[in-house]
Amino acid sequence: MPNKLTTLFTKKISRRDFFRGAGGFIVNHWLLSLLPVGGAGLLGWAEHDTEELQSEMWDLFYPKLPKALEGKTICQLSDLHLETLKITPQRIIQTTMAQKPDLLVLTGDIISTRTDLDKVNSYLEKLSAPCGKYVVLGNNDYGHLSHSLMKRFLKQLQGLGWIPLLNQSSFIPSLNLWMIGIDDPATAHDNVDQAYQNLLTTQTSPPTSLFRLALAHSSDCLDDVAFYGADLLLTGHTHGGQIRIPGLPPLVTNTYLGDKGIYEGYHVIQGIPLYISRGIGESIIPLRFNVPPEITFFTFHQGNESPKHQTKDAK
Repeated sequence: MPNKLTTLFTKKISRRDFFRGAGGFIVNHWLLSLLPVGGAGLLGWAEHDTEELQSEMWDLFYPKLPKALEGKTICQLSDLHLETLKITPQRIIQTTMAQKPDLLVLTGDIISTRTDLDKVNSYLEKLSAPCGKYVVLGNNDYGHLSHSLMKRFLKQLQGLGWIPLLNQSSFIPSLNLWMIGIDDPATAHDNVDQAYQNLLTTQTSPPTSLFRLALAHSSDCLDDVAFYGADLLLTGHTHGGQIRIPGLPPLVTNTYLGDKGIYEGYHVIQGIPLYISRGIGESIIPLRFNVPPEITFFTFHQGNESPKHQTKDAK
């Protein structure tokens, strides 16, 4: 199992402090925008960070990695929030497909409004991977759709070749890998017991010969995932804080771990290798500040080495 990397710790921020900070940011933003130099500089910085898409490249090492996974690459996309997304479909597709991923996963918050359903195809239909494309939903996906429109959304995703895993698990024989999809924890749709049920009832090989990849929008399902075990848990939801003024903690992280300063990147917690994506889009305020969007790639290797990481700017 990969070793734990250094984690981030920040001071817990209260609801009152958050709204004071958010209000202060908005007020300061408008005040600075009235200044010819300060406003232009701040806005330009935020606009740059909002569109500065990065590829986060990870090499992960496992002593008992299934041979079928050696050298294979999984790509994670998260938090598209299509309503305000400024990054074009072409750029996301080009950045993703340039790495030729073997497997694609999308960890929730694809849409922010009902009208985003009309944008989904342009972003997701040209993404492909030989071993499949899997998706779990997030709080914004649930927050803006009726039951009827949710059915339409899921059929739309399936029509584009994406497989929704809503508290379900699915085995990929070619990779000797179980995909475990946990429905959105942020809106209490998560049922980890149910998500693992298919794995537990059909598993014939020893657990050490299989790889368990769990997907969830939020890391708030970690306790239950740790009970069953996973070789990697991929999440999003925090946006990495979205707005991080240097010297201050993020304004909001929206998770239990985020309150403790763990809101992005790779960590090992309760024995579970966990990755929290900064995501691609934004919510509430349509800007990022000091928190660039990301698409993440994980390449698996047999061995005992610590994880290796590099960041590349997407063209």
